[in-house]
Amino acid sequence: MCVALLSMSAFAQEKGDFAVGVRSGVNIMRFKFASLDETSTNFGIGAFGQYSLSDHWRLELDGIYNPTKDHVSNLALGLNVHYLFKLGDAFRIYPSVGYSLAFVHSEAYTMTTSSGEVKKIESENDTDGGIQLGAGIQYNINKNWFVAGEYKYQPGLFGDGQSIMGSIGYRF
Repeated sequence: MCVALLSMSAFAQEKGDFAVGVRSGVNIMRFKFASLDETSTNFGIGAFGQYSLSDHWRLELDGIYNPTKDHVSNLALGLNVHYLFKLGDAFRIYPSVGYSLAFVHSEAYTMTTSSGEVKKIESENDTDGGIQLGAGIQYNINKNWFVAGEYKYQPGLFGDGQSIMGSIGYRF
């Protein structure tokens, strides 16, 4: 199965093409879930699978994990449909729509306020899901490597999330 996946076209641009890969990069996020209202810049790492429904329509399943920073970590999973506008052989822009599921963890910690009061913050886990709207830009460096930028807006059931990620990726 691995040999079959590796032998498939890595660009995933023609109908029926399939690609899997990894990506990582800088992720700027804004969460408004339950009691959390956080803005954070972090280094995210994730994986994806893409299937081209036609020369312009692509289905993507992805997951991005953002490790703990400022006592908050998260995992975002998404299933999206992209409409690819091809600008040359290697450059693509696309709007996207899909579904996102986010898992956010806030660690317990103790902080001292400016007045010297010691405040204990409890650990909290939040999960939210909903429609995901976005847009992206992708440049294929070669058949395996690419750079991309994506904006995603997730108006969830219990709160909103936004993400801007600049990443470099590798297709197997």
